Amino acid sequence: MRNPVIKLILFLLSVALSAAVFLAFDYFYTSALQGSVVSGGAQGYCFAPIDPVRFYALLPNCSCIRLWGKFSYPMFTNNLGFRDDRVRDVPLTDAKPRVLVLGDSHAEGMTTWDDTFVGRIAANFPQYDFLNGSMGAYSPSNYLNTARIVFETGIEVDEVIVFIDISDAQDEAALFRDKDATGAVTAPKAKGIVQDRYGKLRETINKHLLITDDIVEFVERTAVRFGYYHLDRGEGNEFDQERGAWTYRKVSDTLPFEAGYGPLGLERGIAKEKTKMDLLWQELAARNIPISVVVYPWPNQIVHDSADSRQVRIWREWCEGKCRRFVSLFPAFFAVKAQCPRLEPGCWYLDYFIFGDIHYNSAGNAIVADAVTKSLTATPPEKQRAPVGSDSAPKTASLH
Repeated sequence: MRNPVIKLILFLLSVALSAAVFLAFDYFYTSALQGSVVSGGAQGYCFAPIDPVRFYALLPNCSCIRLWGKFSYPMFTNNLGFRDDRVRDVPLTDAKPRVLVLGDSHAEGMTTWDDTFVGRIAANFPQYDFLNGSMGAYSPSNYLNTARIVFETGIEVDEVIVFIDISDAQDEAALFRDKDATGAVTAPKAKGIVQDRYGKLRETINKHLLITDDIVEFVERTAVRFGYYHLDRGEGNEFDQERGAWTYRKVSDTLPFEAGYGPLGLERGIAKEKTKMDLLWQELAARNIPISVVVYPWPNQIVHDSADSRQVRIWREWCEGKCRRFVSLFPAFFAVKAQCPRLEPGCWYLDYFIFGDIHYNSAGNAIVADAVTKSLTATPPEKQRAPVGSDSAPKTASLH
């Protein structure tokens, strides 16, 4: 009896030793690799110090290398502090119709400019000038503030397109607070998400063990492809995040950001969204500038919701009598889900989203760009006023 027992013990010890050696190698390999990665550059990640009006802002005339997950991409801003295809000065006037885009991280784009849906739309319409005033974490309070700052500088705009995000309801309910009657906002220190043991372990692997992470990710990709919709890489389940779950299930009205929707609660957060958008619409209407709204789903909605999501109904109703165009991307993404093979029901996520993320990859951004392109083609933006001083060099302005 001793022989087999000893052999088993030796086998288990050899497996444990091999695993320990592999993990040690992976850890030091990852440390060396991360130490050699050049990111940010002299201007960091182009994040400005706390902005007195919007709280979050980007530096003007900035270029850097932005890291996102396992990938990196070049980042440029113009003299307004808006993401752009290059560092450039934006003239106050332009003979071409100018479209101001407002949104959060989806519209800012977590990839190269040419792969973002705003970059794709701009490439489709060289006859228009697109200004992308979007930034991660923005919501209607900052869509309004950004538009106000643009107008205060004297920059002419001919249409505003707002990409309303699923997370805007939580941002208005739990993150941004008006500092005063001007609408300037501040934000409390975020509490962060509540991690379970697996989430903490998965985050550790992702940060410190790249080879192991690749192995685990292969298993995760396979599971998702076959319809297992649970993917936690340290920030909660990507298919059921609290920030995006309010359209199809109950969320907490008392827990703080970003675990819940306190202190305002979900319904008051939605009401605040509408109030800020009402103000934006009114100020645009006073300048004879049309507003348009685009809505799009997160993975949450594609798994648990429907094409006629509450998010769609809220903003379709809001747009009645106000919007030049209302575009919902929900049907398009539910359509690609329906095209997945029966044995691979989760293929839509692998094909159209950054893995382990709620943001679109190149193919997902293309779906958004195509839908908006069709709308802009059907109803083209129009010049609202003739350029001033077109016989002289155009003037420029800065938001900072």
